[in-house]
Amino acid sequence: MRLLLFCCVLFIFKTSFSQDYPEGTKHIKTILSTVYKKKDTLEHRKLVTYYDENWNVLHNTNTLSSALDKGSKTVTLIDTDKKYVSAIITSEKDTLDYIVYLYDDKGNRTNYYQIRKGDTLNDQKRTYDEFGNNTKLYNKKNGNYYLSFEANYNKHGEVTQRHWYNVNQDIIKIEKFIYSDDGKTKKYFKTNNKGNLELQTETQEIAHRVIKKTYHTEARGINYGITIIKKKGYYSITKNDEKDQLKRLEIFDKKGKLTTSVYINYEEL
Repeated sequence: MRLLLFCCVLFIFKTSFSQDYPEGTKHIKTILSTVYKKKDTLEHRKLVTYYDENWNVLHNTNTLSSALDKGSKTVTLIDTDKKYVSAIITSEKDTLDYIVYLYDDKGNRTNYYQIRKGDTLNDQKRTYDEFGNNTKLYNKKNGNYYLSFEANYNKHGEVTQRHWYNVNQDIIKIEKFIYSDDGKTKKYFKTNNKGNLELQTETQEIAHRVIKKTYHTEARGINYGITIIKKKGYYSITKNDEKDQLKRLEIFDKKGKLTTSVYINYEEL
């Protein structure tokens, strides 16, 4: 009798818990991100993304739209070899954005559009070489496309240099990448305010699927729902799983103290 009661309670619990999932959910990605200061927690976020069996996003809390509207969800409208269209729907059944991707015969993403209330906010097109490397990016402004960047690659398909341009076709930034012969280290340079190339980061593979990145300039931004700060001398450790998906990101200060952590878990239903 107890066993029967336990099974009934367990069934009800699982049923009620599963009802929290969007219909059609087969995969769940959970991100736990935290910012620390000494022993205190400054920021902490839990972000969950629900996917169907083909990994199309059903609902995502890790977007600006979701932050503005807790009931918003992403819906896939078209998903073919040549075209992908998704829409972000609010809890009031209004459409915030349409995202459109177009692909060529080789599967390269050639066009990107972001449309809001009939207006195109972003319009980009890309060109590729025979090996599938993205060589040029064009942005559209005032009805015309202009070259936004062009890139060079080595024989291994690794980008070695990028030149960035404004609408007047002036060079506004140059990026340079240098790789070791064994491919385990990479140095990334970017032009500073004076136009001189300056070392930004140095990346090293320290174990299988484990990367250490040392920062030589300060940078900050918002990702994974938190403010990520990387000061000069800080370093990060990232670990990917067998599918090359990020599982762990940890950022340390000059003294080796943990300042930021991001842990990602994938679950299949």
